[in-house]
Amino acid sequence: MDNIFYTHPQNIIGNKLELVDQEARHASKVLRFDVGDELYAADGRGNVYQTEIISITKKSLFAEIKNTESVAEPEIKKVLAFGAIKKRDRLEFAVEKAVELGAWEICVFNADHSERSKINEDRLQSIALSAFKQSKRKWLPEVKVMASMEKVLEQYPEHHLIVAHVQAEINRPSPLSNDQNLMLIGPEGGFSERELELVNQRKSEFMSLGENRLRAETAVISMLSQYLFES
Repeated sequence: MDNIFYTHPQNIIGNKLELVDQEARHASKVLRFDVGDELYAADGRGNVYQTEIISITKKSLFAEIKNTESVAEPEIKKVLAFGAIKKRDRLEFAVEKAVELGAWEICVFNADHSERSKINEDRLQSIALSAFKQSKRKWLPEVKVMASMEKVLEQYPEHHLIVAHVQAEINRPSPLSNDQNLMLIGPEGGFSERELELVNQRKSEFMSLGENRLRAETAVISMLSQYLFES
């Protein structure tokens, strides 16, 4: 199962599924899959399908499902929210690593100290999809772009809030004890006083990511790595 392709749940009907557009072209044109070949596809909702290809067109590939492996949603969900990164390659790197390290959802928000730039949400979701397939995850994280930290907090009002803050006491984070967790990372300029006041209005756990100042994408990796085996 070296290659796993993505099929949207709506493209699964009965015991057949369809790959479309780039996924279909990659399978048939690049990797030279043909009728009768075995192919594995995931729907991003916990299911991986072992299939046999039954037909190929210019834009689609159709396969018959022979076996299905299903994985339930993780009991502990880790939503990661971080301040927007201006440079596109570093932003995409952060999203890619967040997927690989188990983020359930990913929010990129414009913080008070973020350097404003236009964010291509579709492009980030495409990066997440590639990382999902490469890491062989069963559940595909959704990437959301939000206008402010307030919007993030409003989106997840019941989640346990864990905030990475440079002025927090340096210690090891506590194990996750809540099913729903929101992990918040500021931009490289740090949180503004206004944003810290908003966070303090809600029950929050502050944590340090070490003695050194980190780039935003490094902070993403560092924070999720603290909870790598909690799911």
